[in-house]
Amino acid sequence: MNESGAEWLSLKKMSSYANVSERTLRAWIHSPLNPLPAVRVARKILVRRSEFDVWLTKHRVKPLETLNLDGIVKDVLQGIVRGR
Repeated sequence: MNESGAEWLSLKKMSSYANVSERTLRAWIHSPLNPLPAVRVARKILVRRSEFDVWLTKHRVKPLETLNLDGIVKDVLQGIVRGR
């Protein structure tokens, strides 16, 4: 398989593929909630392209009309009132 079709990508190559910075990729990898799957081989971090694609589809932006903004605001205000 040629380099552009490689399954495992370094952060530099993944940065180009995803059009985000290496810093952003590192933040995603170390996120406490739903981190981007990655492996470390020696000192190099690699991300499998297919796993990135699946991970990314789980982060679709929901249209505003599908969000219950009134409910979110109500929950936040109730949390403040209760000291949470």
